[in-house]
Amino acid sequence: MPTSISYDTRDVVTVIGQLRDVDKALRTNASGELRDAAGHVAQILVGALQSGAGGTPQAPLVASSAKVKRDRVPAVQLGGGKAVGRRGTAAGVLLWGSERGGRNFAAPPNASGYWIGPAVRRVQEGDATSEYLRAVSAILRAAGVL
Repeated sequence: MPTSISYDTRDVVTVIGQLRDVDKALRTNASGELRDAAGHVAQILVGALQSGAGGTPQAPLVASSAKVKRDRVPAVQLGGGKAVGRRGTAAGVLLWGSERGGRNFAAPPNASGYWIGPAVRRVQEGDATSEYLRAVSAILRAAGVL
């Protein structure tokens, strides 16, 4: 009975190297395609945020700071240090109150949100979310995963 077994792995090492190259190319291509699809959905959300900004006087000011973040999932940045309004207040300082209202804001408290929550819900219920999911499915089908 043999005490050891040996294999010639030269071909296996070559195949593993080729698979690594394919995997990297797939990730690179898929990442770009996902970022494009997510960016499209995020742009729709930015439009919904800017057109639906209401409920508080600060909402349109904060909405002007909305911008698409390039990512593999839909992402939008709101607030930040952008100076808005006649006093040049940072949009980020006004963000919470513009969405939820409260003591220091013109609108009474609103737990469900005045403009961000409703805009996100409208986009989720619209075609943008299914469009993104179709793009994800297409990428997975092209890779042979689905």
